Amino acid sequence: MPDSLFRSLPPTPSNSNSGAILSRFIVAIGFRYQLATKGLTQNEEKFRPVEGSMNMIELLDHIYKVLTWAYKAFDKNTTIDYSFETLEEYRNGTLEICEAFRKKLIDMTDQEIEQTEVYLKRIDTTFSFWYLINGPISDILTHIGQINSWRRIAGNPVERISPFTGEAF
Repeated sequence: MPDSLFRSLPPTPSNSNSGAILSRFIVAIGFRYQLATKGLTQNEEKFRPVEGSMNMIELLDHIYKVLTWAYKAFDKNTTIDYSFETLEEYRNGTLEICEAFRKKLIDMTDQEIEQTEVYLKRIDTTFSFWYLINGPISDILTHIGQINSWRRIAGNPVERISPFTGEAF
């Protein structure tokens, strides 16, 4: 199933409540991640553009962990698998979490979203859901951009598809 997830952009939501808006952010993550990771090879698995940066597998691990942390703010009872080792396992797991996250958000009311708190263990504090946009959602999009750049540097550029329309150039 993961290979069929986020291969195209779905129609825009029929409403603009907070669940639909946040869900569209997750759709953007899923779509861009699917494009960025499609066709990764073993050549890119350990690739790092400079010493001291994460390699590709470490980057995929980081994206997965940040995404699942954000998702758990909305679904505290979910069980998350952290045993991935391969590019394919990370890709499939991340796309599956994006789909679960998208589905969870699209059905939430504004009141449910407003009541969602994000726990930041490192400083033992909770924040409102708003912090997910400038925190993990923005962080994930930045790291997807790194995947795209590193693939180009490694000689395996991504397919040219518009992230705006979802159509090939």
